[in-house]
Amino acid sequence: MTQLTATLKQLKLSGLGRTLDLRLQEAAASRLSHLEFLELLFQDEIHQREEKRIETRTRQAEFKSLKTLEDFDWRFNESVSRKDIYELAAGHFIRNGTDVLFIGPPGVGKTHLAQAIGYEAIKQGFTVRYRSIFDVVADFLAEEALQQRDKILRQYLKPDLLIIDDMGLKQLPKHAGEYLFEVIMRRYETRSTIMTSNRPTEDWGKLLQDVPTASAILDRFLHHAALIAINGKSYRLKDAAANRQKQNDKSAKTE
Repeated sequence: MTQLTATLKQLKLSGLGRTLDLRLQEAAASRLSHLEFLELLFQDEIHQREEKRIETRTRQAEFKSLKTLEDFDWRFNESVSRKDIYELAAGHFIRNGTDVLFIGPPGVGKTHLAQAIGYEAIKQGFTVRYRSIFDVVADFLAEEALQQRDKILRQYLKPDLLIIDDMGLKQLPKHAGEYLFEVIMRRYETRSTIMTSNRPTEDWGKLLQDVPTASAILDRFLHHAALIAINGKSYRLKDAAANRQKQNDKSAKTE
């Protein structure tokens, strides 16, 4: 058994080795055939490798925090269509190279849903990258100073799905529109992008300090994009109120 374990490690079959003892007991108890036993072992290895792949790609996506559709409170904000979100989570828009724009006031769940769709995409084998709009600008400014703009651009063009979050929180620095335009233009009809915005698209010219560039970005981005408008109550305000209530209840018990 020790030699077999060493052989499995040498062959890099860690998933198979992890469940070998359990499968041997199962084979003896259920009188499995050799073929059935081997099938179970190889399924264990496949499952282990799939888990590692998802874990690696999730880490590479650099999500703000891992969010899932199962974690989303659908009852709190009825303006969110569960059907529309799950259709996006199926990944067809990524296969078609189309885009998605979540738009609505702060706190209504745009970032959560964008990241949750990204996580579902990872589970389907797609590569994903998450960046806030401020990260995008900072990345390009840093690499431009080092005269390595093409290097950072490749990092934005490579993923099957790029998520650009937090458009509209505040006015962006000069040339931000140029960076964003190049990313959107180069991904147009070849790779999919999800953006979230706290402000209506007609305000993007002011946010980017460049109305023509904002118009060019929207012309391409919205051409094949699904627009998901979310209105209603803020989840963050709800959570803040719940935390205050807990603190009040705790203080009342200690008095």
